[in-house]
Amino acid sequence: MFYDPFGEIRRLHEYLDRVFEDFMRAPVTSAQDVGFVAPPVDVVDEGDKIRIVAEIPGVNKEDLDVRVYDDSVVIRAERKSDREQSDRGYYIRERSYSTYYRTIALPAPVVPEKAEATYRNGVLELILPKRVPEKQDGGFRVSVK
Repeated sequence: MFYDPFGEIRRLHEYLDRVFEDFMRAPVTSAQDVGFVAPPVDVVDEGDKIRIVAEIPGVNKEDLDVRVYDDSVVIRAERKSDREQSDRGYYIRERSYSTYYRTIALPAPVVPEKAEATYRNGVLELILPKRVPEKQDGGFRVSVK
């Protein structure tokens, strides 16, 4: 009998397939089940700036927390709603709560202090000016070891 390394790889592959099948089969009925919602975003490189458009419906502007770093953007938001209705003998009171969270890696370094943000009709738009690399006259000398 000889050792079959490919048999070990096949068994590992089958095991991982079972793990992912179980994971995908687990029911997720709402955003609250996973704890947060990652808003869909578009990241567009426009030459001298980066534009990010994120869909965050139903959130008040005051409940948005946007942090811009040199190489990434973090968007957090909370949406709370409370609805009460009384009609023809029925009484309904519904509450919902959602947390939006997304970290976006940027394709180029930006200047965080010059970032601009607008929020209209559930759409957050960020304009991030790119950091201009410092120009070096003779290039950067690298010592060869």
